[in-house]
Order: sequence, then C-alpha cells, then structure tokens
Amino acid sequence: MNQKGVVALAVPLLFLLIATVVVFILVSQGIIKIPLKNINLPGVKKEATVSLQTQYQNPFDKSAQYVNPFSEYKNPFDNLK
Repeated sequence: MNQKGVVALAVPLLFLLIATVVVFILVSQGIIKIPLKNINLPGVKKEATVSLQTQYQNPFDKSAQYVNPFSEYKNPFDNLK
C-alpha cells in the first residue's frame, strides 16, 4: 500500500473536518450568526411583506396609447360588414 497517497488524502480531509467543527462550534455559540430569514426553507411559510392590490390604474394617457387597428375595439372596418 502506498503511504504517500494515504497521507496526501488524509491531510486535506482532516483539515476540512477541523474547519467544519470550528464553524459549527462558532455558530452554535452565537459568535457567528446566520440570517435564516433570507433562506427559503421548504416547509417554512412566510407572510407576504407587500400588500396585494386587486385594482390597477393605468398611469398613461388613453389617447396616446397604441390601438391595434385589426382588433375589434375601434376597428373602422366593422362598419363595412
């Protein structure tokens, strides 16, 4: 068995394990705070922060809006039928 290959894999894995444990301890002690309100977790229902409106008012002038000449609304060719 090649000892160099085992050591080459063990050192980074050991470093990742130690780093994970340190971060877990810092988070559990409250030193590092994770803002969980911005994370979309499945099963956690959030209240709507924007008020929903059912009424829409067009902010543009109606006379300046584009009208499709081939639609039935204000179609001048409807009178020829």
